[in-house]
Amino acid sequence: MNNPNLISVEAACKTQLPAIYRLEQGLFGDHAYPDFFFRQSFDCWPSGLLVACDNAERLLGYILLARSEQADCAWILSVAVDDAAQGRGIGRRLITESLSALPDGVAQVKLTVAPENPARHLYSKLGFVEQGLEADYFGPGEDRILMILQR
Repeated sequence: MNNPNLISVEAACKTQLPAIYRLEQGLFGDHAYPDFFFRQSFDCWPSGLLVACDNAERLLGYILLARSEQADCAWILSVAVDDAAQGRGIGRRLITESLSALPDGVAQVKLTVAPENPARHLYSKLGFVEQGLEADYFGPGEDRILMILQR
């Protein structure tokens, strides 16, 4: 019998890119990455684009983690979990599996988050430390908090 609570996390495949984009648009609206960005991410950072799917292979979330130009640094560019799947530990699992796949030479991982985003608490629980607020990060009124995890 299939377990509907079974969640798999694995590298995204090309056929999942449209679903990733739909999830992105549904969650982030005007701040969604464009569809072509996911294709380029798939080509540039295939090991950093992970998806979480249920037993029926429905996309529940994704994470995009990319190495920086600095060899010892990586960035979490996006974490998204479908509204209906939130609260099930999927975001945590996407982050922890992405971090565990990083090579030993990566000493820090950075991300930015909106001050009112509840994911801020998850990031803190995972060891990310707030480094400060950057006003207008994405334009007027779009402030972000920089958080860094030292590994």
